[in-house]
Amino acid sequence: LIKGQVPVTIDSSKSVEEGCKELVEHQFTSAPIIDKQTGKIVGMLDYRDLVAFILLVFSKDKDGQSHEIFLDYDRGSKIKYIVENASKLSQEDENNKLSIHLLADLSTKNPTNTLLYTSPVSKAIEIFSKSIHRLLLVKEDGSLFGILSQSNVIKYLADLFPVQIPGQTNNSIKWELGEKPITLVRPDLNEVISIDRYSSVMDALRIMYSSAISSIAIVENKGTKKHLRGNISMTDIKEVIKNNKWRLLWYPVGNFFEEIRKMQEFDNNGIDKVPVYTVGAETSVIKVIQKLAVTKGHRIWIVNDGDNLKSVCSLTDFMKILKS
Repeated sequence: LIKGQVPVTIDSSKSVEEGCKELVEHQFTSAPIIDKQTGKIVGMLDYRDLVAFILLVFSKDKDGQSHEIFLDYDRGSKIKYIVENASKLSQEDENNKLSIHLLADLSTKNPTNTLLYTSPVSKAIEIFSKSIHRLLLVKEDGSLFGILSQSNVIKYLADLFPVQIPGQTNNSIKWELGEKPITLVRPDLNEVISIDRYSSVMDALRIMYSSAISSIAIVENKGTKKHLRGNISMTDIKEVIKNNKWRLLWYPVGNFFEEIRKMQEFDNNGIDKVPVYTVGAETSVIKVIQKLAVTKGHRIWIVNDGDNLKSVCSLTDFMKILKS
C-alpha cells in the first residue's frame, strides 16, 4: 500500500518552529520525530499535537484556572515546562529554543503505534477502526519502513473498485456492501458537531480538541436547520504557522475559512484547495470512498436540501465498516 514511499522524518533536536515548518513544507499531516544519534523513534508529530501546543500557550480560562482541558492527562511536568518556556518559540539564540521533541504525542489522542511491515492489511484496519489515523510500519530490527495511513487504505479500495463507466463492461470485483447507501450501512452516525460561523478559530480548536475530532463544520443556524458554510480542520493551522499570522486565531471562523481559501488559491494558481465536500444520504459507500480518494479528504459531510447539514462520515467510520 505504500510501495516506493520515502518517509519524511523530523530531527528531535530541531526547534518547535523548525519542526512545524518542516511538517508544513512537506505537506504531511504527521511525521515521526527521530533521534538522529540513536536512530530511535521519539514519537509522532501531527497537527493535533500542534493544536495542543497552541491551546497551552495561548489559552486562558475565563475562571482563572488555566489549561483545564489538559488536566485529565498525567503530563504535569512536561506541560508546565512548555508553558513556562513558550517565550523561546521565536528566540534567535539557536541553543536556547524550545525543542520539537517536547511536542511528540503531546495530545495523547493519536499516539505512536507501530506494526510490522509484513502484517496483513486487515490488522491495520483493525487498529484504524479504533480512531488511530496512521501507523509506523517497522522492520524486524525496529527501524522505520514507512508510514501507513487511513487514506492509503481508502485509495487502495478506490483503485480496487473503480468508477463505473456507462456503456462499458467493468471487470472489477463486486462489493455488495459498497453498493449500499452510506446512511444504511452506518445508521448510527451521530449528529455532527458544528460551530457557528461567527465563533473564533480558538473556539473551534478547543471544541475539536476536547471532542477528539480533527474537523468541525462551520454553519449558519436558521431555525432548526444548520446550513453548511465551510469547515475547519486541525491541519488548517498550517496557514497560521507558515505565515506567522497568529492574529488569525481570533478571527471569526467563517472569515478564517474564506481567508485560507484565498491564500491557498493564490499559492496554487487559482485552484481551490479547501472546498467543502458533500454527499446525499443515498450515496453509495463505494462512491463516497472514491470521492474521498480523489479529493484526498479525511471526511465527507452528509447533507439534504442542498446545504442542510445532517451528519458526517470520517475515514475512521469507513475503517469500522471494513472491520465489520
